[in-house]
Amino acid sequence: MFSVVIPLYNKAQTIRGTLNSLMQQEFSDFEIIVVNDGSTDNSLEVVREMDANREIRVVSQENRGVSAARNYGIALARFEYIALLDADDEWEPGFLLQIKTAIEKFPDAGFYGAASWHRNITSGEQSCHILPKFKGRISKVEYLSDPHNMPHTSAMVLSRKYFLQIDSNGDGFPVGMKVCEDWACFYRLAFIADFVFVGFPLGIRNTNVEGQITGLTPEQRFALMKHVVEFYNITFDSWKKSILMKELYPGFLKYDLRARAFASLRINDYSTINFLYAGLSEDILGRFSNFEIAIINSRKYKGISLLYIAFTKIVWKVGRLFNLHNG
Repeated sequence: MFSVVIPLYNKAQTIRGTLNSLMQQEFSDFEIIVVNDGSTDNSLEVVREMDANREIRVVSQENRGVSAARNYGIALARFEYIALLDADDEWEPGFLLQIKTAIEKFPDAGFYGAASWHRNITSGEQSCHILPKFKGRISKVEYLSDPHNMPHTSAMVLSRKYFLQIDSNGDGFPVGMKVCEDWACFYRLAFIADFVFVGFPLGIRNTNVEGQITGLTPEQRFALMKHVVEFYNITFDSWKKSILMKELYPGFLKYDLRARAFASLRINDYSTINFLYAGLSEDILGRFSNFEIAIINSRKYKGISLLYIAFTKIVWKVGRLFNLHNG
């Protein structure tokens, strides 16, 4: 029923835990596909050791990034439902069983996801935040109502039928994009299909793992901004071309961009702000007034910008309560 796709790049210290969590699943109708993305450590040796417990399909490619690895694994999948799992994350034993229940309840949805524990692998501390309206139930929800509170990548299961509709080449995860590639996939799925939220903590997102973006320097983060800009442009262009053109998206897009600008303004990071707005498409910029763009990009009006953005964020959040499509 499920094809579990695991992109693998230098995760020897965590891949054993990832695979062990699969061996402990209460639902057993699944295959495991590990796509080795040019690992240079002993990750593959660990996988081969685990292969004695259950058949694992291992394929290798030169290092092309996580998007190419996921797309390759999905192309090889034998089943309709693609369960995404990164090589530094895990699942609770009931993950696939509960997703199966969600599919049976909402068979026409395009993607499904569960809440997760966020666990620091160094300290062992973990927490899970689920919005009250989602907690303890399986429900069809509007993904675009608040993507930041939706499940993370390793707790997502996609319908391959819908996945193949978002990119004619089968590259639902944009190849070469080093950040936001998961959102670029999920947003575009949300433009054409329903999402089902499983409100139980069934995923385990491990943090403080070597190589994760949380450990990058400010300079390394800035170098990734081109991929952030690409994410916004790709998703907006896809929204324009979608038949449904869901009205929630433009409002959230403006909220999200303002929130990103707000975070940079607070630390006087105008390089990021200027780079972001310079790279956005004219169609996206056309959603903002010239006044707003001018004050956000000017150090002189920092205080006004912060107040303005804070006000618009409140307006957006209040609008969500009343199902208004505000920006």
